[in-house]
Amino acid sequence: MEPRVSRNTMIIGILLVFFGVLSLLQNFGVPGFLSALVWAGAFGAGGAVFLYFFLKSDANWWASIPAGALLGIAMTIGAEELLPWLPDGFTGAIFLGMLSLGFLSIVLMNHTRWWAIIPGGALLSVAATAAFSEVLPDQAVGGVLFLGLATTFAVLALLRATPGMRWMFVPAAVLGAMGLLLLTSAAHLASILWPLVLIGIGIALLFGSRRREIYR
Repeated sequence: MEPRVSRNTMIIGILLVFFGVLSLLQNFGVPGFLSALVWAGAFGAGGAVFLYFFLKSDANWWASIPAGALLGIAMTIGAEELLPWLPDGFTGAIFLGMLSLGFLSIVLMNHTRWWAIIPGGALLSVAATAAFSEVLPDQAVGGVLFLGLATTFAVLALLRATPGMRWMFVPAAVLGAMGLLLLTSAAHLASILWPLVLIGIGIALLFGSRRREIYR
């Protein structure tokens, strides 16, 4: 147990020294482009360390979150310096997408930690919204967000295939309908589709309630 603690302490110490040296170089006037790339490499190295701990043991599941965040920062800095023509929304989406991947990796490694789908799916939805913010109209961008959230609830309901979690299909259906309405910009159909959506949800709830009474 002691060698493992010593090795972990040594890795953290090396990273701290590395970040300290980078700060000194920046203060002494290292060129901005080179400094940014070095910082990207530093954040990437920090993310790789946390990723190593995450992959090494299931007990270190939490390390996936800082790994995603640090790797996302590294990729964002690299994209801003190497791909300056990318829209600001895309660079922001890179960080949010990597942070989302950090949460979703927790579920992929161990399905009992299904709760990580909620922040992972929400962050991925916001990342998609940021990526399309400068390409699609504002109304359609809102549709992307709602569809992403609807998918999150649907996946969670399917993964937790138990009667107690099936209620998540209801918000998935509502959010999905809202997303489709916004994506198609079908404001003139809203007066027709919304009542149909409400009727469908009501029928589903009544049917589910009736079925529970029969089996009771």
